Amino acid sequence: MITAIVLVAVLIAASTAVHYVALRFAAKFVKPARHPAHCVAIAVTMIAIAHSIEALLYAGGFWFAVHSLQIGDLASSPPDEGKVLNFMDYYYFSLVNFTTLGRGDLIPNGHLRFMTAMGAFQGFLLITTSGAFLLQIMGGKNPFKR
Repeated sequence: MITAIVLVAVLIAASTAVHYVALRFAAKFVKPARHPAHCVAIAVTMIAIAHSIEALLYAGGFWFAVHSLQIGDLASSPPDEGKVLNFMDYYYFSLVNFTTLGRGDLIPNGHLRFMTAMGAFQGFLLITTSGAFLLQIMGGKNPFKR
């Protein structure tokens, strides 16, 4: 369990850093003189890229936890004994989990369940942060300027 906690702490730190850098970068292009649609388009693009990278980090963490640390497993539902999950399946699972959609076609087992819960929690927080960032931009403010 300690291994899963440490791995999740690393994933949280890394994805939070990615998110912060992406929002700071997007904020550089938010200026009152520019058209609001231009500012929103840049912000939405950077947020989409950031969330994709963050889910990719979690997919790598899930893959590492299953294949290297062997602290859990990811199985298809209903069980398909002949199916071997590839990295794209882990990325799909990570995206579905990160957005808190939770389709249920892939089921985590073992300590991967803890990692999944923490990934969904952080995904919810970062998506909420992105929404607040966009609301400020649509209000004509640069969120990082006083």
